[in-house]
Amino acid sequence: MNNDDKKNCIACGITEEEVPLIVLTYKGEEMRICPQHIPLLIHEPQKLVGKFEGAENMTPG
Repeated sequence: MNNDDKKNCIACGITEEEVPLIVLTYKGEEMRICPQHIPLLIHEPQKLVGKFEGAENMTPG
């Protein structure tokens, strides 16, 4: 979901111009997520399949 100029939430695409984003690294890749979607990353990572490599292999917390 990232474009060349802005950084976006991997879940919803909201930009860093709209809300603060949290920077994550996974398998050498940097990505961002908004505070609203951290619970999704923790409890339902399967909903992020296709958003980043390896999401399908993550175990919910």
